[in-house]
Amino acid sequence: MTAGQTGMPWTSPEIDAAVEAYFDMMVLDIQGQQFVKARVYRELSRRFPARNVNSIERKMSNISAVLVGLGYPHLRGLSPLANYQRSLVESVLGQLGMRESLDSVIEVELSKIAPIGPVDIVRESPAPAVVITDLLHGRKAARPFKRNYLELEAANRKLGLEGELAVVRREQRLLHGLGRKKLADRVEHVAVTQGDGLGYDVLSFDINGREKMIEVKTTTYAIDVPFFVTRGEILASESASDSYHLYRLYGFGSSKGTGLYQLAGDLNKTCRLDAISFRATPA
Repeated sequence: MTAGQTGMPWTSPEIDAAVEAYFDMMVLDIQGQQFVKARVYRELSRRFPARNVNSIERKMSNISAVLVGLGYPHLRGLSPLANYQRSLVESVLGQLGMRESLDSVIEVELSKIAPIGPVDIVRESPAPAVVITDLLHGRKAARPFKRNYLELEAANRKLGLEGELAVVRREQRLLHGLGRKKLADRVEHVAVTQGDGLGYDVLSFDINGREKMIEVKTTTYAIDVPFFVTRGEILASESASDSYHLYRLYGFGSSKGTGLYQLAGDLNKTCRLDAISFRATPA
């Protein structure tokens, strides 16, 4: 049995090599170039025989968790996995410092984030069981990163509008398919018709005609990255918990197709809410 299988700590050269390979793949993925993760894992295993392919894949998922904690997207297909050592954080930060071009690559992708033409929701999933939301998975730590790309994407109004339109189309088609054409015709994009201060974006209905107040959160990234909610959205979900729904669109406009999961009811109960900013006045 190899050292990697017995759980011996990873050495600095092993960690640095894994992080470097991860970032190489990430740049290729963002640029739309083809690569095979398994081939990368096998190459690393040949370089470091104490680490088998499975342990290398787990380490790559640890790197995903560190990146999400730093406000970066992670490599698609490598869901974040917590319980990583501080030396991995240091290696990721070091690699980010040496890869200034990565910021430019991500920014270019963010600038063309909204697809041309309508996007349909083609797959639906349950909400992910685990979402990494902070560096070291909840432990207090400094986060010296340049930008929070997840926040920047969340603030992209063009992307948000495209996601809302996709939900409007979904709700209309769903009601049409259920034989409720009159209800389908009443689906309203309230964020446009009434303004964005209601705490939700789309007014729809269930098959029995009960209102559904839908807040839409859209990302081009994977299913397991966090999203951001406002105080107004939380209050709306509290006061109308029986009719409030949060629709999380993920992989928006990707080649695999846009996905959706839903959270119904009070956001205080359906989400773990972490305060990341405060309104402040002099005491």
